Amino acid sequence: MLNNKPFTVTVSQLNRKISFMLGAEKSFADLCVKGEISNFNVNARSGHIFFTLKDENSQVRAVMFRSFAEQLRFMPEDGMSVTVRGSVKCYEQAGQYQIYVSEIMQGGEGALSAAFEKLKSKLEAEGLFAQKRPIPQMPSKVCVITSDTGAALQDILNIIGRRCPTVKVVVIPAAVQGEYAPDSIVSALKIANGTDADVIIFGRGGGSAEDLSAFNSEAVARAVYASRIPTISAVGHETDFTIADFVADKRAPTPSAAAELAVPDARELVSLLAGMKNSIGRSLYRVIENKTAAIRLIDTNIKLKSPKQRILENEQRLDAVTAKLRSQMSMLLSEKEHAFAHTAAVIEALNPLAVLMRGYSITYLGDKALMNADDVKPGDRLTIKLAEGTVNATVE
Repeated sequence: MLNNKPFTVTVSQLNRKISFMLGAEKSFADLCVKGEISNFNVNARSGHIFFTLKDENSQVRAVMFRSFAEQLRFMPEDGMSVTVRGSVKCYEQAGQYQIYVSEIMQGGEGALSAAFEKLKSKLEAEGLFAQKRPIPQMPSKVCVITSDTGAALQDILNIIGRRCPTVKVVVIPAAVQGEYAPDSIVSALKIANGTDADVIIFGRGGGSAEDLSAFNSEAVARAVYASRIPTISAVGHETDFTIADFVADKRAPTPSAAAELAVPDARELVSLLAGMKNSIGRSLYRVIENKTAAIRLIDTNIKLKSPKQRILENEQRLDAVTAKLRSQMSMLLSEKEHAFAHTAAVIEALNPLAVLMRGYSITYLGDKALMNADDVKPGDRLTIKLAEGTVNATVE
């Protein structure tokens, strides 16, 4: 009999502890489980998928949320053998563990997925995914590697022909499915690198994981990495990813999209060039206007500072000063003439000769004008000045 009292927990605490223990187990975080589907059910409201995965001895509950269910390429059903990928966690409310599924693969897809992840991790660690060269914006030649009988080739040719008819397209046929496809793709890549192409498009249309497996080949991945010419991968549909997609310089979701990435749209270029031409024209016009205004300003400054302009300005000032002096001289002369005339009139009025012209005379005693008769005595010699001539007289 045990003496220690057992540890007591609630049901919720127990389920939470089990959930924590499952979450701490790293091997449960991402694993693949093979089995047969039963009790398959899609919740019409939420879009989540619920089913049981079983084998001949056991079964486990599984749930796939809507965000992952929308990416399924097929609709699972009861009795289907599948490999599911996901994590194991405890659903605490029900007290049961279940698989939270992120991917469902038919038949042998589970092995392919495991091999895919292993090779992906290896090549990523080697740095093969880090090389991302820019795709030329204006290529003159595009090399296309795909099946010459597939719809992907026609899609690429049609889009390149429509978008940019001047671009030359070199098609190198290659097997894109089957046992010999990897070697065929590698050989085609070597041939393409012997051309003067500006960019290489390689790929194929959609298909199952087995159909696309050639592009998950290590040999193909290394050939893509070794290409001296930038590459665009165009394998399958938008939801399909291959090792070659990660190695390529650019991944396109479809072959048609690859063609659009490889060449520009000539109509858009024409429109862009027209817009640039107009913009350049307007800019040039503004530059010319600004430069013309600047030249005019410089010309004005030069003229203002030139010796000729200074001479003209000084001549103008001289003319103004001369005109002013002439005006002042004229005024001064007028004033002097007026003053002279006034003085002359005064002098004229005081001129004794003017009095003589009216019949008067001036009597001199010696060289002095005689002003008083008492100043003379008999016998004095007098000189009488008339308007015209003189008369000598003796006082009696």
